[in-house]
Amino acid sequence: MKIIIKNGLDIPIGGPPSGEVKKPPFPEVVALDLSPFETLSFSLLKKEGEEVKVGEPLAQNKKYPEQIFLSPGSGKIKEIVRGAKRRILSVVIETDGNQTPFKLEKMEQLFSHIRMRPGIRVARPDCKPEIIFVKAIESAPFVPPPELEVVGYEEAFAAGLKLLSEWAPVHLVYREGTNCAAFTNAKSVELHSAEGPHPVGNPSVHIAAIHPILKREQVVWSLTVSDVITMGIWATQKTYYHERVISVAGEGIEEDQRGFFRVNRGFPIKNLIKENKELRLISGDPLTGTQISPEGFLGFYDSVFCALPEPAPKREFLHFLKLKRKGYTAGKGYFLKEKAPKFSTRQRGEERAFVDGTIYDKVMPLPIQTMLFIKALITEQYEKGEALGLLEVLPEDFALPSFICPSKTEMEEIVKEGLNAYAAQYYN
Repeated sequence: MKIIIKNGLDIPIGGPPSGEVKKPPFPEVVALDLSPFETLSFSLLKKEGEEVKVGEPLAQNKKYPEQIFLSPGSGKIKEIVRGAKRRILSVVIETDGNQTPFKLEKMEQLFSHIRMRPGIRVARPDCKPEIIFVKAIESAPFVPPPELEVVGYEEAFAAGLKLLSEWAPVHLVYREGTNCAAFTNAKSVELHSAEGPHPVGNPSVHIAAIHPILKREQVVWSLTVSDVITMGIWATQKTYYHERVISVAGEGIEEDQRGFFRVNRGFPIKNLIKENKELRLISGDPLTGTQISPEGFLGFYDSVFCALPEPAPKREFLHFLKLKRKGYTAGKGYFLKEKAPKFSTRQRGEERAFVDGTIYDKVMPLPIQTMLFIKALITEQYEKGEALGLLEVLPEDFALPSFICPSKTEMEEIVKEGLNAYAAQYYN
């Protein structure tokens, strides 16, 4: 199938990465980031001061002990970072520079790299998928092309696809026009191409086009190219793939610091960019990433470090009466627009009531009535939300509607809370 979408938006954010993939010096510390798994309660398998190897189990889900989370480095556990109610946020490891591998016995120990739908869930061995999606296309701002990730790992990628095909039919989606043979000539999978603006790289778009989720009992897995390589490395070597290609980008980062890098998982941000108090540092792309401190680390699922200027809050006087928009606007409210607008974290407004539900249709390629869907989740009408498309979406699918929203509604957070509440109600 060739997936073509027209509804979407490619935001012209300055400071994109470019050039060849470089490899920075190995860091003194790395971290296993557990913060994305908000609904899980962890048991630590190692204590502070203990030695660990790359891929050695560090934590497990108390409810489902088979869900294991692995060490991204070898060395000594330096710190266990905790949040509210002593919830474990990350495990910091002081590296020894050797990256000694730990032999893994079962593929199920890698399931933390497989996302399961419906909902925001980690795959479980007892929930066999009916179909598996692998996205070999990225469209979010600054995210590295998957073609960079697979270079040098073509055999591992093929081995990972073959391994996954033993669980369920695999559908690989790549960008139309790519010349990457690892994607276009892949075996043991169904091949699909996709083209269009962001969010054409979101798995939800592929799932809706190829295999819609219509019942809550369905189970669908989704993986990235990096995840598939992780499976392939295990299949051929029984070890953990501890690297990935990331980008460093954004208008807040000097040009000589931007680019693509192959780094260790859980890489420290201070080793890649200079500290600046007037910048917002983000692990992840500008639309869906998480703000971090200069002492932070690369997030578990993230492949971008970026920075945006963070000016002091200020309201532009009578901006709506001017013919030209200072900055970027996706709408047609201004007669003139800047050709190269500057982006910052300023919202230029506060949250207010919904005004027009049709505005979101321009950037939403999924068959979803965005405003009605968000209202259903706000009022906790989850069965109504299910009828409106709850089973097929993730918070990332509402990044663009949030970006253009005149009401400044944090839709991603609303969808995340709704999906977690839905999962708690209908899945054990």
